[in-house]
Amino acid sequence: MFDVTKYFPRSIDSEHPSQSGASEPTPPDNPITHEMVHNLTDDALNIDAEDVPDDPTGSIRSLCPTEQESPRSSSSAPQLMIIYEDGDINSALHFLIESAHNPFKPNIVAMVLVEEKLREEIVRRILPKLQPLNEVVTEHPSFLESLEKAKALNLELIKAADTDMAPLQSSPVFVCECTHADLGSYPTGVTTFHTFRNNLEAIEICHREALTFDSVSVWNESLDSCYEIVVALDCSHFFLNCIHVPLLPISKQLSTRQNYVAVVNGYHFETLHIYSQFKSIVFPIGELNWPSLDSEEAKPSPIFFLNP
Repeated sequence: MFDVTKYFPRSIDSEHPSQSGASEPTPPDNPITHEMVHNLTDDALNIDAEDVPDDPTGSIRSLCPTEQESPRSSSSAPQLMIIYEDGDINSALHFLIESAHNPFKPNIVAMVLVEEKLREEIVRRILPKLQPLNEVVTEHPSFLESLEKAKALNLELIKAADTDMAPLQSSPVFVCECTHADLGSYPTGVTTFHTFRNNLEAIEICHREALTFDSVSVWNESLDSCYEIVVALDCSHFFLNCIHVPLLPISKQLSTRQNYVAVVNGYHFETLHIYSQFKSIVFPIGELNWPSLDSEEAKPSPIFFLNP
């Protein structure tokens, strides 16, 4: 059912076509409770076949209620990524770098937030992975306008050194501490890069960005901290420690706006109302290692990424 190449934990060194060659650009009524996350009922562990639609894509846009559709073109579906010190940095960077090489494709990471303690390491690991962009990108008016405005505003850029590029070539560009509105009309052809020290600061930075995100991926081992982000941000779809997971298992609940929890193929799927908003949450739960029947303590192992 799932294309594991899109969301299975990856190494930053994993090869991907986008990096090996040129590519075409193209108070609430239903509060979150402990039971919703940690004590799933038996009914939540199975999905009837009738709950899965015929649409094989499982895309976010195809599964959203019509009234939730954005007036933005269907070709533009920007994502927000937030990386914490305790998150799976390798997997997050794999998808971030892939996205940066294809800045005009749909579902790209338009904005990334990095915890302050990680900033130096993230920049150090990104730079060697930046390859020349396709000329269709480097000659795109929006990309050129973004670079001109960033220069005029004296904004810090994260990109490969010019000496590492051939004449007229450019690497992917990360523009630090600005909004996309500062750079022109979206898509701008660049990724905005922000640093935060705590959840409150991260939320404030996100609220300054006027761009509407189709989804948010949060890379953090603290599930409680992740749910704080889910509650605070105005977005419908949240992927915690994963990204691009098809939402077919909750398609019926997305269309009917029903609260629901299911575990499918090692992923926790959840739909719920938070204040006036309806949201979906997905995160991997790993493999439960059940002890043998002879074991004195017949208890399942804790989920691997939850805090003790």
